[in-house]
Amino acid sequence: MKKKMIILGIILLSIILSIQTSAYAEENSTKEVVQSEQVESGGEVIEIQGDNAKKQQRSVKASDTKTFEIKRYFAQIKDGSAGQELIPMPNVDFKISYLYNGKEVFITEKGRTNEKGEILDIPAVEMPTEVTAIRVWYYLGNEDRGFIRRYNKEKYCFIITQDIPKESSAIKYWSNFWMGMTGPDNCFYYFQVARQNYHFDRAVKEYTEVVKKANELFPNSVPFEIAPINVNFERGQFVDRGNAFWRNGYHQDKIPDITIGDWSNRKFPESSVKHNIMHEWTHWNSYRETQLPLGKPETAPLVIRNSYREGWAYFVGYMFAKDYDLSTEDFLVQNDNKDGINRYFGKPTIITAKQVLYDLLDVSSADEDFSLSQRFIDDDLPELEQRRINLGLMHTIMVESKATTLQEYLNYMENKYILTASDMKKYEKVLEINGLNRDGSFRFNEDGSPVTKSAPASQEKDSLDESNEQCVEMNP
Repeated sequence: MKKKMIILGIILLSIILSIQTSAYAEENSTKEVVQSEQVESGGEVIEIQGDNAKKQQRSVKASDTKTFEIKRYFAQIKDGSAGQELIPMPNVDFKISYLYNGKEVFITEKGRTNEKGEILDIPAVEMPTEVTAIRVWYYLGNEDRGFIRRYNKEKYCFIITQDIPKESSAIKYWSNFWMGMTGPDNCFYYFQVARQNYHFDRAVKEYTEVVKKANELFPNSVPFEIAPINVNFERGQFVDRGNAFWRNGYHQDKIPDITIGDWSNRKFPESSVKHNIMHEWTHWNSYRETQLPLGKPETAPLVIRNSYREGWAYFVGYMFAKDYDLSTEDFLVQNDNKDGINRYFGKPTIITAKQVLYDLLDVSSADEDFSLSQRFIDDDLPELEQRRINLGLMHTIMVESKATTLQEYLNYMENKYILTASDMKKYEKVLEINGLNRDGSFRFNEDGSPVTKSAPASQEKDSLDESNEQCVEMNP
């Protein structure tokens, strides 16, 4: 029995040592790093020491108390790189504690930062006068939209230890914390986690707002409801394999989730981070909104279905990442000429579908003059707002139509929203410049041969894993 207890103790000690990390905040000069003991967190704990943070008292003699409250607390994360942005933690779950006599005492067990990442107006509590610092636990995500987590399903949790000012019992504080963990690699990757959480929150907020605008313009249109999904990201996982939405879960547990791949070149451009998060989250939304009833087959060839399914996600991802402007790619379909071959014009490709969708959204263009909402809104509205309304309206069309192909999407849109002969003529121009037939179908096979009713079977080859709907996107 004694031997078993010794072995168990060694195992527990190894686990604690393997997850214990430390960090420090930068404020004019480097501060001493002090590690505090780990407690059960429900997530992957990452300790970040606040400015001048000291060890909490483990034993005390006095029993005097003081009143303590938080008026405002705001923290941002940086990675120490020159000129690097500061990342707040908006709309994330948090809890606040202090250590007393070796035990974690929670001031609040459940809270959520606001859209700026602030913690506001935590009610006053009584605490021992010997307590000199609080610990703020940030979980990167919330139960409504989901969390950023490791591949073992543990949520990332940043714990920031912050001094209580001696001269005041009410904290109004903000600070920029350097993710200086046990080495530069950890610093780098935990900062990526914070960035992904930030853009995940922004993507949900932006998409919700644009659909709401469309709902206000068209009261009978389908409103958007957020459904939570978790995002998996971790150093050394899914390396150079792109990103994916998993209908049945990455672990095959029947719970959908998203994986964001690590890149061996350690390049995570801002635009790509925004695009990748929105792209995969869009797959989740379109899957849950448009999945077919049981027993109803998808009859179109897989490559045609995939060009729409992936094209829609690419399109929405780029709208978020590029501020609704792909004007530099306006002639991409018409002018492609790799090795003397146009790979996109009239062909069932992801790029073709993405560009057709963009031509429905843009307001000013050099090659066509169609805008989906132009018949329903004031022309004096700023162009960016018109584009945002177009995206919101396009979402409702995606949901209402239950389309599985670009042709089905276009047919539903045409029948419901193109009301005048003038608009119809502009819409037909969109089909023409992208090489589509008048009925919205693709004109050519991938090899350039004309599409016929008897010859779509050659298009069945595709790398999509239908058994799990793994929609993989390589880093753009």
